[in-house]
Amino acid sequence: MRKIILKILMLLSAGILIPSYALAQEGKTFKLISYNVYWGMRQDSTENKSRFAKWIKQQDPDILALQEMNGFTQQNPEFAPKGSNPDNLQKFAESYGHPYVFIVREPAPDGSVSFPVAITSKYPIVNVTRVVENASHGFLTAEIEGHHFVVTHFHPFSSEKRGYEVDQILATVKSKPADWKWLFMGDLNSVSPLDKSGYDNNLLRDFIREDRKKRPHNKNLGKDDELDYTIQQKILDFGFIDAFKVSHPQFVPSAPTKLFYDQSTFPLRYDYLYVSANMKNDIVKCDIIKDDFTDIYSDHYPVLLIFKK
Repeated sequence: MRKIILKILMLLSAGILIPSYALAQEGKTFKLISYNVYWGMRQDSTENKSRFAKWIKQQDPDILALQEMNGFTQQNPEFAPKGSNPDNLQKFAESYGHPYVFIVREPAPDGSVSFPVAITSKYPIVNVTRVVENASHGFLTAEIEGHHFVVTHFHPFSSEKRGYEVDQILATVKSKPADWKWLFMGDLNSVSPLDKSGYDNNLLRDFIREDRKKRPHNKNLGKDDELDYTIQQKILDFGFIDAFKVSHPQFVPSAPTKLFYDQSTFPLRYDYLYVSANMKNDIVKCDIIKDDFTDIYSDHYPVLLIFKK
């Protein structure tokens, strides 16, 4: 180990960057992926979603946060509605090397779709809370290896309801010890003021205005009938760091993929990975994963974060 450390110091002193994967191999980092997988991986007809499991094995994350896990049950298929064919989250996660799993809610008895969020991990997940009240798709809080996670999926068609959801999560974080390290992630269905230049052409705003004529429930604009930046601004004002923006100041969309996207035909970033201010220097790498698999598997691209332990 001492030889390895000396070698790393020599490389750093020579100005040579060390790949994040090399640090991970030495047990220095965690790899996290957050992914809205679209209607419980509806595009994947393989048994036990083996197509997705194969891709995840290649990515080899330590922790995986998932949104839209429709049709999945924690462990027991008997909790699922009669006549349904649920996927066992425990069995599924074990197929890609994650023995620890939590989902925010079981399938509804009446078969209605609730778009639950879930988290899986190589390491034990402890101190879990599941919140479904005042949260359209629910949110999970959990602790893994001393880090605290929030996984959520905000309301897709109401800026007002997203405001209630973010307030509830931030109040939850505020109620905990100030020195905790937090990671806050998911499909937040809202635009960031850090991306404002990407929306200055008004194409997204105009699309939403036009879409509202067909779907009156689309209330995604703010009170001034413009794009609503207030949701993300609250998170930033709280002190969270947008991990992606640390190394990508330019606008990079997380949707649509080459599959489709029903809320806009124009580029947008709705998928976020935030870290608390005391983790800013722990960020090693944050990217949106765009490859042949993610191009067509979901309507969102996943976000990757590598951070120091």
